[in-house]
Amino acid sequence: MTMTLPAFHRPVRSHVRVGMPFPPDGRERVQQTTQPPWSGLGLLSATMPDGEVLEATGFAIAPQYVVTAAHGVYDADHGGRAVAVTFEAGRDATRTPFGVTKATAWTYPGQYPSGGRPYDYCLVKLATALPPPVTLYRLTAASDADLTAGTWQVAGYPDDKAPENSLWYDDGKLLSPPGTRILNYRISTSGGQSGAPVSPYLEERAPAAVGIHAGVAPDKKSNEAVRLTREVIGEIESWK
Repeated sequence: MTMTLPAFHRPVRSHVRVGMPFPPDGRERVQQTTQPPWSGLGLLSATMPDGEVLEATGFAIAPQYVVTAAHGVYDADHGGRAVAVTFEAGRDATRTPFGVTKATAWTYPGQYPSGGRPYDYCLVKLATALPPPVTLYRLTAASDADLTAGTWQVAGYPDDKAPENSLWYDDGKLLSPPGTRILNYRISTSGGQSGAPVSPYLEERAPAAVGIHAGVAPDKKSNEAVRLTREVIGEIESWK
């Protein structure tokens, strides 16, 4: 059942910028969030120990599991680990076409946050299964050759676009050569898009996720994602 909620948006913040648009900003708004591949993306809201609500992007990989960035559910400035998490698949401004689903667990590597960006990933377990129309992404350990050859998109819920809580995407090439643990790209993003999948451009059927968008690179010349390697995928799967 579609629900309509008040428009509010407090994007996830960290000590550095969590995303950067590059001129010309080519992001486009997604108009049909209930259609593949967009329906598998959603707004992830985390209530922190100090009461602040932080928002990020997540993507479904199974009916009861969503992947996001670890900093979407952990922020030392707001008391550490989130005390409650919800996921709204296909959120479109004030519309929640698949409702609001509560989470029962959120797991991230023991090395986060001390280990930094390579460990900035998280698996969220939902209390109830998402409905069949929601697209499920495939965690994929792509080769260097495939990463270099492909055109990739990053779609999520930016804090610098209107209306609030609307879904936007941009696409482009990865910077070459791909890093062993981090992927870099000049695909425009901003706060709130952390946790979005790096996926093939407009792939609809069982789209691959080859990375998890995490923020702006230290040199501020690109954005970056955690690369989904066999080791990272194995760890995420072990948390189910």
